[in-house]
Amino acid sequence: MRKLTALFIASTLALGSASAAFAADTTTAPAADAAPMKMMHHKGEGKGGPFAGLNLTEQQRQQMRDIMKDSHQKRGPGMKEERQALHNLVASDSFDEAKAKAQIDTINKAQSERMLERAKAENKMYNLLTPEQKKQYNENYQKREQKMMDHMNKMKEQMSSGQ
Repeated sequence: MRKLTALFIASTLALGSASAAFAADTTTAPAADAAPMKMMHHKGEGKGGPFAGLNLTEQQRQQMRDIMKDSHQKRGPGMKEERQALHNLVASDSFDEAKAKAQIDTINKAQSERMLERAKAENKMYNLLTPEQKKQYNENYQKREQKMMDHMNKMKEQMSSGQ
């Protein structure tokens, strides 16, 4: 169960990283196509994942929106039904371990496919970046990774101390 929880948390964080690239308000008039635009995000300073703060051009932003739109269409429906089926097994009068394992396998397979599609989309978006933007992206990623590790270590300490 811990592996499933860790996978869920990791995928949630991964989903948030690229989503910030599309948080900018698209209702404003775009600047000249060649002018760089600062990425906007709703999570505050220092957050938003590796695509935040890359000073993307309007053309890059539009290409990234198109990639994400295509990726979302390929992913298909959400996992609500899969989670509900697992809940039904948990909330039954008797526990069927074989059915639970099969349902968990179904959830894991669907999650893996979503993560793969997400990784493909992020790779396409990464390859739209200039060398300077790629450098900043990688720095952003490392900062976010360190922040996640610090948070995980803090949570482990809290759990081990019984808080």
